[in-house]
Amino acid sequence: MSFVFKPAVYKSSVLYELPRPVPVLRVRDAWDASRFKVPLADGDALVGHSRQGVDISLEGQIGSQSGSLKTSEGAMLEELEALRSTLDVSSASEKFEFFLYHDATSGTYRKFELCSTVQFEMDLSNQNLFTYSLVVHAENPVLFTTAPGG
Repeated sequence: MSFVFKPAVYKSSVLYELPRPVPVLRVRDAWDASRFKVPLADGDALVGHSRQGVDISLEGQIGSQSGSLKTSEGAMLEELEALRSTLDVSSASEKFEFFLYHDATSGTYRKFELCSTVQFEMDLSNQNLFTYSLVVHAENPVLFTTAPGG
């Protein structure tokens, strides 16, 4: 397997590659637990330890999208609007898959499922290079290996 970093959103049978470059992508895991003080003993005890969903933080720039250069302010703004539209989740049926890596040889992807957008921010102050950041929440913390839609 030769996975290549290729962040994308798969929603409604459409694969949308995020504008590149993407210099920062962080995956944050968290766990639930109840903490109890042990009577007459030092320390505490954790019970009910379980994994929560995953938050994915990403920072990107509008340099290219799907191999096509975006050099004008108008083209960069159009791409940001397409990204905002793709990330919009108005109902549970619109949740998407968030792809991180692609293996062109086998056609497989590494992805999170049941994703929705928590936050989206864009910076339009530099007319030569627009930037964006987003936080995506994946309800299932498992990183799957699969073909799109599979």
